[in-house]
Formats: sequence, C-alpha cells, structure tokens
Amino acid sequence: MTKSHSDVPEIKRQWSILPVRALLDRGLKEREFRTLAALCIFTNSYGVCWPGVTTLSAIIDCDKATVSRVLNRLVSKGYVRKLKPSDYQMEFAKFGKISRYQVLYEAGAPLPSWEEVQSAIVLAPVEDQPEPRINDMGSGVSDALVSLSHSLTHAYLRAVQRRTGQTRRFDNEINHARRLAEQGATVDQVTAATEALCLAYLAERRGIPSLADVARQGVTETNERLP
Repeated sequence: MTKSHSDVPEIKRQWSILPVRALLDRGLKEREFRTLAALCIFTNSYGVCWPGVTTLSAIIDCDKATVSRVLNRLVSKGYVRKLKPSDYQMEFAKFGKISRYQVLYEAGAPLPSWEEVQSAIVLAPVEDQPEPRINDMGSGVSDALVSLSHSLTHAYLRAVQRRTGQTRRFDNEINHARRLAEQGATVDQVTAATEALCLAYLAERRGIPSLADVARQGVTETNERLP
C-alpha cells in the first residue's frame, strides 16, 4: 500500500519525543517503532495523543487493520496504553469515539488525569478531533452556535500552539468562544487575532493570552483592519 503525498495529513509540528528505551529495544520491529514514532508526533507532555487509525495509516503507509494490530502489540510490550472511559468513571458518549493513547516513556507510567488527557486535543489532527456535542452548553443553545463555538475554540488553541508552542485547555476557553460566536466572529478572525496577540505578548514577556484577552482586544482590533 503506497500513499500519495496528498493523502498524508498535514503535520505542523516539527519535532517529537521518542522513548529512548524503544530505540534500544532490539526486539522491537521496524513497523512497531514507526507506529510508536507516529504516535509521538501528537503527544503532549504527558504522553497523551489522539490520532485516529486513519491518520496513523496514512503516516506509516499501511492499512488500518495493520495499524490496529501493531498498536495492540505496542500495548502488550508496554510502550502504549489505551485510555478507556472506565479509567475516568465516564460514560462512553462523553468520552468520545476517537481513540486516546498514552505513550509510556517510562515502563508503568501513571495514568494521566482527565485534564492532562484533554490538553492533548490541541495536537490532534483536525480530522481526528471529536465532534461538537449538542448538549454541552445547556438547553436552548442552537446546534449552529455550539458548532461555531467549538470551531472558534479550536482556532484559538491551534493559533496559541503554533505561535508559542504552549497549550491551553479547551474547557477553560469554550465560554469565551460562545460569546464570540454570538457576536458573529469567524474562525479566520479569531485565528488572526490570536496569533497577533500571542506575538505581542511574547514581545512583552507577558505569557499566553487567554481567549478572553483575544475577545477583549484582539478580535476587535483585527476586525478593524480586515477588509
């Protein structure tokens, strides 16, 4: 199976961290090592990653069934942990359909907290990110507003990661995104405003702007400059 270059998902990250013990493991097969390396493209600092089997298949250049088998072997060899809803006493519907993995840089590494799992979403490929949940903002909120709020939040998170290399929690920003959605903000406006404010904050050594900062300053100023 040979993938064309256009089939491989865009990867903005230019580096990843691999477990040294995997490099030294002479019993680890080439495809197992490549699959582990593909997972590491998307890990956060806790080893958590969200790539789907389709994404991994495109990167490794093999079919999805093979990827699933290799992932199971990496689990049995102690390099990967599959995270399950039962790990967090959570219903499957709330946990979502996208598989979550933890690369174990150290054998027997502790289970990540739910907050640490959620922080990995900013590194997940777009096609592997969970769909917006219709009821996660309460009754009376339209599906269109929920969808736009999620899109604006992800636009902010990606812009922060792209400009600063840092991550922000989705749950901390969604309410600000809803207010922006109600005001008619677009993904392009939030992206441009977030990137501009991140660069300004970095120049002033002020840390990372929140989406509230972007909503209060960046989007308004960016809107005035947009045609």
